[in-house]
Amino acid sequence: MNLAGLLFIKVPRKLFHSVFDKIEYLHYRLFFVRPKSLVIPKTLACYFLRDEHAKISELFRKQFSYRLEEKIKEADLICEHVFDLLGSGPKKLSKEGQNYQNIDWHSDFKSGYQWAPETFFRSVRYGHQEGVDIKIPWELSRFQHLIILGQAYLLSKDEKYVQEFINQVTDWIKHNPVGFGVNWYCSIDAAMRVVNWLVTLEYFSESNSLSSEFLRKLYLSIYEHGVFIRNHLETKPVRTNHYLADIAGLFFISVYCPFFKESKKWRMFCLKELEKEIQHQVYPDGCDFEGSTSYHRLALEMFFYCGLLAQRSGETFSDSYRARLKKMFEFSLYCVKPNGAIPQIGDNDNARFLVFSKCPVLEHKYLLILAAVYYQNPGFKMPDFKFDEEAFWVFGKEAARIFQNLSSRKDLLGSKAFPNAGWYIMRHENDYCFVSCGPNGQDGIGGHAHNDKLSFELMLDGEDVIVDPGSYNYTAYPGWRNRFRSTGFHNTVNLENIEQNNITSSLFALGSGVDFKVNRFEDKSRHIIFEGEISYIFNGCKHLRVIILDKLNRSVEIVDEIISPTGINCAIVFCLPPNYKEPKVTTRLGVFGKESGSYSAEYGIKTQTVFLLNKLSDRRSFKNAVVISSE
Repeated sequence: MNLAGLLFIKVPRKLFHSVFDKIEYLHYRLFFVRPKSLVIPKTLACYFLRDEHAKISELFRKQFSYRLEEKIKEADLICEHVFDLLGSGPKKLSKEGQNYQNIDWHSDFKSGYQWAPETFFRSVRYGHQEGVDIKIPWELSRFQHLIILGQAYLLSKDEKYVQEFINQVTDWIKHNPVGFGVNWYCSIDAAMRVVNWLVTLEYFSESNSLSSEFLRKLYLSIYEHGVFIRNHLETKPVRTNHYLADIAGLFFISVYCPFFKESKKWRMFCLKELEKEIQHQVYPDGCDFEGSTSYHRLALEMFFYCGLLAQRSGETFSDSYRARLKKMFEFSLYCVKPNGAIPQIGDNDNARFLVFSKCPVLEHKYLLILAAVYYQNPGFKMPDFKFDEEAFWVFGKEAARIFQNLSSRKDLLGSKAFPNAGWYIMRHENDYCFVSCGPNGQDGIGGHAHNDKLSFELMLDGEDVIVDPGSYNYTAYPGWRNRFRSTGFHNTVNLENIEQNNITSSLFALGSGVDFKVNRFEDKSRHIIFEGEISYIFNGCKHLRVIILDKLNRSVEIVDEIISPTGINCAIVFCLPPNYKEPKVTTRLGVFGKESGSYSAEYGIKTQTVFLLNKLSDRRSFKNAVVISSE
């Protein structure tokens, strides 16, 4: 057994980690040495831009002329260091000045809180002061804005966008030494940062502004990112999207930078781990295992872009990898609502892997365009969804031709069960109902799940009627974090403020509090029927819910039955979308009143909406039916 193993046995776990942290701190503070020499490639690798730069510009102007001016404006704001991240609104993050002014990489500029750049990454604190959000500097330092600079350069040939890329990356490297500061706290952020550096570099591959001195500095930092990620893989308490991002980032480094001495070893490791993780993190029905429709999108992007990079670089993934990936796209096909958005099930922190085109956070229809082009499959081409800019940048000049030559999907999407995730989608034409009744996810930890068993989102005639309130925030506001994931904030029955699953002291875990089961899911000629139940482990209560979508009358009936060993107070809860058009609601028992509540369509933004509540007091058991229809 090695020394570390002996230490781990002989000393308490906490003391072991304390000693290990001090040793690692000394390594980065006193003994860390940057490589003295590094091979610099003569030509830059291009795996995402498949066409000549001039042709790309010409094609974009033809396909998306209406986006040209907006794209340049977006890039110019980045040059001015004006960013709008996670609900911040536009904020300038540097001082005024004629020449390049350094960006503040270490603060939550929403609250004004500053992390010390010299703090060892393991000693960085967060969640200790309400209103301070560590995700703000993390989001900025993922550099997902750089691709916009690259696109603006291709469209304008203005070298200022190349120079801004050089300045920002140089600035960041100088003020974020390896192992120190808030931006090294999580390997996921290091991985996303380096992926965006590498992909953006393709856009500038024909520029003369990229000096050998800058490229040496850039590749040296990329190498250091690779070593850091490999030594700090995020595998505990369970392998989640963090670990997936770690290996995805390392895989990109290994492919783009084969001249690193570790690249071959990294590539083989990542290929094996990606194969393993798509089986571990994606259920057989194609749903990501985190219990969140938004995190499904993040995982899908990572698995897809790794698969695409492998294909374009001469590597191959197994048939089982490709089959599971296609299943992920198929879930998105059914999950996306008729308006192109998704229902918010579980957490939503706006996370993306590569962003080639700005769109509303909940709009996921671009995934179907990517799938239609990639698989050349008309089954993914919905008649109402036009060719997307995202697909243009990923697949180049052939993308539009492939998409236009595909016939639109002929048969309407019907209902679909995803039993491993516990997600059930009822749909008929423009009527849509998404029901959640499944596991907490993350192998039972439930870090991104909500107490939403038997909750649903409802759309009638293409309009949102009942919505999930979303997530709003994580560590900056623990009270709001727990409120948004609580039972009372979801479209289900709230039993005397008893949580379906125990909300623990951890903001990223749910204790197991209910058993669940789905008894029936059928799509009939006239009705679509869902029938499920949950049993509360600690108090013996049972909630049975039947949801019936009437295809002819375009209405939904919700039948709730509560069985309790003792008298209990409860409330049937429905959240209306902001700026709602009030639906017609009839109920067999009691009446629905209105209460103001909160709704969040994206991380960091909270708006007011209305909750409908039907409160029933001291009931040992009851059975109630509610019918919802649009006026």
